Amino acid sequence: MNIGFIGYGEVGKEMSKGLSNYEVNNIFAYDPLLMDARPGILSKNTKLTYFQDANELSKQHMTILFVAVPASKSVEVWSDIRETINKETILVDLTTASSNEKNNINKIMEEKGMSILDAAILGALKVYQNAVPILVSGKHADNLIDIAPKIGMNITKLNENVGDATNFKYIRSIFTKGLSALLYEVMESAEKLDIDQEIYHSITDTMDKDDFGEIINRYIKSNVKHSKRREKEMENVSEFMKDNNIKTYMTDATISKLKDITQADLEDNLHDKNYHWIDVIRAFNQK
Repeated sequence: MNIGFIGYGEVGKEMSKGLSNYEVNNIFAYDPLLMDARPGILSKNTKLTYFQDANELSKQHMTILFVAVPASKSVEVWSDIRETINKETILVDLTTASSNEKNNINKIMEEKGMSILDAAILGALKVYQNAVPILVSGKHADNLIDIAPKIGMNITKLNENVGDATNFKYIRSIFTKGLSALLYEVMESAEKLDIDQEIYHSITDTMDKDDFGEIINRYIKSNVKHSKRREKEMENVSEFMKDNNIKTYMTDATISKLKDITQADLEDNLHDKNYHWIDVIRAFNQK
């Protein structure tokens, strides 16, 4: 089996290390920063060959081609290789381009009878290498999933809509990065007032008490009735933080969101008292 990478930075190098432990005969790589690099041996099974340009690489017989270039170069790369790539190759876009850009790329490729897979990396490459969790969407996702176990890859299909894997990653990032920023603001405030350990234990005790699914349900539902009161509470919190010279980025964002929830009058749309979090969100989105 031969596997290609256009763009051979951290993504390509880390995945290649893991792939070389499987029945992968050749890794083909192109990166403008590595044009003078010499061929190498990744393992007793796998050779690494560098190419002088993307088109030269795309002409090779490959089972999978991964494109892992900077997002700004993604459309350009796919446009360049669409005339030379083998139609039997599984085409995987690992870039951080937006879903709109990936849909545009897919349209470009469909003009030549091909389709890409939108792929979102959901873990640490240096930890997992080729086994990093990857979510894919696109018409031929099952083809990649069939091959994945043979080369130690951890692939999950989301659906057949190019762009949805990227949307999933973006939305998930709202939580992961947003939670990280929120915790900074919380613990910055706590440490400044010398109650950091007490706050730490109070929060962890609360979060460890219930299944996280139940926490999501409870937290979203509770604002249906209490958003107005919480607006005022958080305005007081914001003033308290400013009095202590603490920046209020996440706190002020919370106030803005609570105001939106209050203005939505969600109770008027939730007649069934046994509503679930998804009912609340649907009512909010329909406001």
